Order: sequence, then structure tokens, then C-alpha cells
Amino acid sequence: MGRVERRHGEMSYHLTQLLTGQGYFKHHSQRYDNNASAWCPLYPDETENVEHVFFHCLRFEREKEEAQLRLSERIEAENIVWFMLRDLPGWNAVSTIAKAVVTRLKQETGEHQDL
Repeated sequence: MGRVERRHGEMSYHLTQLLTGQGYFKHHSQRYDNNASAWCPLYPDETENVEHVFFHCLRFEREKEEAQLRLSERIEAENIVWFMLRDLPGWNAVSTIAKAVVTRLKQETGEHQDL
């Protein structure tokens, strides 16, 4: 894949977690703690991974709705990077949802210090 030029937005800790799927997602945490469950607390048959959390889990519906209102479009796995690269408002909408979701996941693990 070729390099994509953009003149807006700055990578952050939260965006990195969204794009890599690493961090406070139970699926990722289970790799380091064999006693941890990888299942979503709301959907016990679903693995709590980045795709589930950002695109399917109702626990984060408010955050998704706020971002989608900013974009006037539905955010999906297939278009989230496109929104980021399209323009600064798209980048900011995705960055905002990433920060809100990752912060909540971190709080749910019991780690309350600022990100």
C-alpha cells in the first residue's frame, strides 16, 4: 500500500489503540493474563476486541452516535480510516470516539489515572 498524504490530525495514544486493537480490550489483555476473560460483559458470546467495541457493542452506542452526528454518516470498520484521512472534522470525530471508548475501557479495568 502506498503512502497516504494528509495535512491534518495527529496520532494519539487512543487512535493507536483503535487502529492496532491493543490496549484495554479484553481480547488483548487476555494474552497477558490467562485468568482474564476475553468476553464482552454485555454480550457473553462475543469477544471484546476492537471491532466489537467500536462497531457492534451497545455499551458504547452514545459515543458512536455523537461521532456519527458530527460526520452525518455511519461509522463502520470499512470507512473509519477514510473519515480520518478525508478531512480534519473526520479526523477529530474518530479521535473523539477513540478517546471516549479507550478511556471508558481503562476505567472499567480499574485504572483511573488520566490518559
